[in-house]
Formats: sequence, structure tokens, C-alpha cells
Amino acid sequence: MHLRHGVVALALGLAGCSGTGTEPSEGQMKDAMLEAMNHPPGETVSDPIKILFFKKEACDDPTKQGFRCTFTVKVGSANIGASIYNNITFGVFYKDKDSGRWAMRPPF
Repeated sequence: MHLRHGVVALALGLAGCSGTGTEPSEGQMKDAMLEAMNHPPGETVSDPIKILFFKKEACDDPTKQGFRCTFTVKVGSANIGASIYNNITFGVFYKDKDSGRWAMRPPF
């Protein structure tokens, strides 16, 4: 009986070492990207960017930086510079320690 408890404890311990846990869902990735585009650090966005289309493709195994996930995205905005995001094919997503929400590291 003690052996079984030891195996369960070991399995739970190893599961806890997997980094940030499960990968983000498509909706969480879309929300994180929308937040990153419209609220860049130290800048004010005068013309909000909208995501017109977003499709999650795949995520690599997590690293200390988070999950590197590929996606297809199409954005729209009155700001012509926002179209640069249409050329982004991947991002690194991580759980923000303060908010507990998924965030996206700046792609450039």
C-alpha cells in the first residue's frame, strides 16, 4: 500500500515540474494577442486593433518563457501600421503571475 502512495506522489511531483501547465486555448491566445496589440508597454494606441480572424495551429512543449504557439491571424484597424500583425505567425504565451491570465510576449 505504501508503494502505491509513493508512485502517486512521484507522478504528481513530476506533473508539477512541467513548467507552466497546459497550453493556452485558442480563445486565450486571441485575448492575449489583442491585449498585447492594444496595450503595448509605454505606448498609447489611438486606433484600436481588432482581430478579424484567429486560428490556433500548434504549441511546442513549454519552456521557462512559456509556450511557443503558431497561429493564423488577420487584423483590422484604421491605423495602417497594424497590418504588420498579419505577418506574425507565432508568439510566446505565458501565464501572468499577477493577473493569472494568459499573456503574449511582444513579437518584435
